Amino acid sequence: MTYQLHIVPPAFVDRAWKDGAHQLARACATSGGEITGEQLKLLLSRGERCLMRIDRDGQAVGWAVTRIDQLPNVRVLHVCELVAPGGHWIGCFDLLADMARASGCSEMRCSAGPAQARLYQRHLPWQPLYTTMRIEI
Repeated sequence: MTYQLHIVPPAFVDRAWKDGAHQLARACATSGGEITGEQLKLLLSRGERCLMRIDRDGQAVGWAVTRIDQLPNVRVLHVCELVAPGGHWIGCFDLLADMARASGCSEMRCSAGPAQARLYQRHLPWQPLYTTMRIEI
């Protein structure tokens, strides 16, 4: 099994959406309505976030959206949305980490609900930083 990450240039986001990236709309639901699938597609088309296709042995098995955050004390590759059913995200973790290091990042972060967090921590040593909570007023 060989995994590869293919960065989708902004000009090809619409084509990728038709080829399966539309599944990322489900991942947007974990943000509690912060962003919709169509809004994500717009951000990707503008080049404000990076769309990647996850391939295993030449077949698309998932999609990821990342951004680079330059924080005051650390540069971070943030995995914003991820759809890779069947554990394919584990197979591409080292590739994402290599990409992060090549971009000058010393840390990776992700957004996850409680169930996702447990799954991620079962396979890799992810450490929680803080919990984001909200209340509608």
